Order: sequence, then structure tokens, then C-alpha cells
Amino acid sequence: MLKVYGRANSSNSAKVFWLLDELGEDYELILTGRGFGATDTPEFLALNPFGKVPVVQDGETVVWESNAVLRYLAGRQPNALWPADPAGRSLADRWMDWASISLTPPLTRLRKARAAGKAEAEADLAAVIKAVEALDAWLARQPYLAGETLSLADIVAAPSVHRWFRLPESSLPLPALARYRDRLETNEGYCRHIRTPL
Repeated sequence: MLKVYGRANSSNSAKVFWLLDELGEDYELILTGRGFGATDTPEFLALNPFGKVPVVQDGETVVWESNAVLRYLAGRQPNALWPADPAGRSLADRWMDWASISLTPPLTRLRKARAAGKAEAEADLAAVIKAVEALDAWLARQPYLAGETLSLADIVAAPSVHRWFRLPESSLPLPALARYRDRLETNEGYCRHIRTPL
């Protein structure tokens, strides 16, 4: 059985839990990370030298970095979440990478700075708004990031989309993004792993 090292209040772990639900995979959860099991032990560092969750252990195979974990898990069995054809797969891949590089980092910095009462990271707000405007424009063309159905791209972007709608700036008129959020909220895995814990 798969072993998953992670915690519910980690957005990167939550993405893995959601995918495993979508795939109908059983797994053993080993609570690890902030407030749970230590990530700086020799045993854990042998799994992930950077001491971060999530980590998936599948027999002798160990995978870390959440997007790599998602690709590994989705690649183990045929499914629509990460298409087999390279062109379809590239659609999901590019949005996965974009969300991880262009949306999540400035949003995370902005949220942390505001929580600490610091104003200097407000510059990140412009990057976040630019990113969500790009999402809105794209989602006006289709219901999900990589096409007509849910994919790994949506699983990666969803925690940041959820967090965007918790900011006061989310009152900006972005109707396609709002419809996308509403669509995600009809998904049981999203509600269980993204909306509630995060």
C-alpha cells in the first residue's frame, strides 16, 4: 500500500490527498510536518533530503515535490486527469507549472506579510491580480484549465484559487474565475481537502 507523509493543513499535501481520492487509491497516511511528525530526522531526510511534505512511498519508489508526486500517481494508471497523449498532457503540465511559479508564490508572500502586519509585500498584490486576471480570461473559454474536465492542473491551482477568494480584493469582477470556483465546490475531493482544511 502507498504511504503518504503529509498533513491536512498543507496545501501541497492536500493536492495529493485529493488526487488519491479521485483515483480511488487506498493509502496509509503518516502524519508529518508542522505540528505533527518531525521532518528533520535522519529517517525522514533519507526520504526527502529537503525535509518537506508531501512524500509518497510506493514500495521502493520514493517521490517528493507535490507536482512530481501528482504526475507519478496519475501516471500509474490510465485516467483523464493526466492524459496519455503528449499534447493533452502538456496542457495540464503547463498550467501546473504556471500555478506553482506565477500564482502561488506571490499569493503566499502577500498572505504571510498581511498576517504579520507588514506592508512591504503589497507589491506582490499586483502580481496576484495579474495572475487571477489571466486565469479569468482563460476560464472564460473553457470550464477547466486543461479543457472540459478536471485535470492535475486544477488540483494544483485550486488551493491558490481558494485562498484568492479569501482576500478582500476577490471582489474584483472576475466572473469566469468565480464560476470556476463554484464548479470546484461541487467536487467532493476539493471540499474535503482544499476548502475545509485550508
